[in-house]
Amino acid sequence: MASDDLIRKYGWVKDQQLEAWTVAVVEGRAIDEVLRIYGGDPAAPIGEVTFTGVDELRGPQLDHLEFYLQVLTHNEHVVAIENNGWSGAFPEIARRCSADGGRFFSVYWNVNAFGLVTQAIDGTVTANFEMIYPTAPEADQWERRPGWAIGPATDIEVVRQTCMAQLEQQTGVAVDPAWLRDAQPTYRIPDPYWLYRDVPDAEHP
Repeated sequence: MASDDLIRKYGWVKDQQLEAWTVAVVEGRAIDEVLRIYGGDPAAPIGEVTFTGVDELRGPQLDHLEFYLQVLTHNEHVVAIENNGWSGAFPEIARRCSADGGRFFSVYWNVNAFGLVTQAIDGTVTANFEMIYPTAPEADQWERRPGWAIGPATDIEVVRQTCMAQLEQQTGVAVDPAWLRDAQPTYRIPDPYWLYRDVPDAEHP
């Protein structure tokens, strides 16, 4: 279980600009490989944009969500960030990013208080549970909850911070809020359901 100090470290995620996002950390893949797995074209960035700037790219259409991916490298890892996107929570993407000895970990939540924590190791999804319950006394039959997420129920006030602490604990990567303030290379990506529409059980862990 994550320590109280590590959980407090992520108090910044309560900021309103993080009402809907996904952050994923990938080990064992080059940045171009990660982009292609997400459906992006490494040769066609739309430019460097801040996290909140992605909203301006979308325009005013409320009934049509465009997907964007921001990527950066941090030591031996690739970090993939989505403003109001969920490709990083899609099981097939987790499997492919972690295939051949790699590792993948993501945290996703949206404005409706739904979200997922997903982990994949060597092409297999090893964790997939609702982020509102980052720790629970036992695993539910419908989820994949590893030992590191078993424990006393998490206080509702710190569930987001706890999920981020779990990400750091499992990957060794401390997510830096400066990554959201700074402009990052940004790419258009398709809806993951459409991208992997021909792959059987792509949306299932």
